[in-house]
Amino acid sequence: MKRIETDAPYEYEKLFDAETDATKRLCETVGKDAAGRPILHRSETNSSDGGMADEYFVLTAAEYVELAAKARKNKLISHWALKRLLKELPLPAPPQGRIESVQHVLLRESGMRGIVEREILIDGESAEISAYLIRYNGEKDERVLQQRAVHPAGDVIQLLNKCNMLKWDGFHGAHPKGVLDGIMFRFEATVNGERTIRADGSANFPKHYREFTNGLYELLEESE
Repeated sequence: MKRIETDAPYEYEKLFDAETDATKRLCETVGKDAAGRPILHRSETNSSDGGMADEYFVLTAAEYVELAAKARKNKLISHWALKRLLKELPLPAPPQGRIESVQHVLLRESGMRGIVEREILIDGESAEISAYLIRYNGEKDERVLQQRAVHPAGDVIQLLNKCNMLKWDGFHGAHPKGVLDGIMFRFEATVNGERTIRADGSANFPKHYREFTNGLYELLEESE
């Protein structure tokens, strides 16, 4: 979720409470703003002075679904209300335009053969693409560099637009029934200055996913 930077109350239409504790020290309310975006309003009592601290976040579709399920678990909405909320899932308008700049891209894949990460960092007109093997050293994950290549940033931007990367945001691929194993992935990218794209899934991928991973493989195999 992406925090909304504001010092004033953020205007939104309330949809449901996801959590509210017995002492009212914490309340999480989900709604939608004027642009139709799903919003989380988190309000917490400040223990030092008794005042309220308010934070607002823009939710992805997957985060909205998780909070709706949380509301049901906390018995704050009925089963039928939950079904209606998911059917009427508030979403922003489909993304317009193209990716014009890329700040960071990270793709993490986990499977029977281990965990790998592919990362893209942009420095001016150059894009550094790295592939890492993730190993656990007994205390934390350790990244072991496997490959690295440098290409014009334009090549990376072209690949992301070719794969309609803006449409990946909010994708949550539930594991298909009957599939015993498969690759789990987590994707995050920051593009066009401050826009964040997030997607994840298990043996269930967004459109053009393989085209993207194949494109990364080809870029890693070559360099300027």
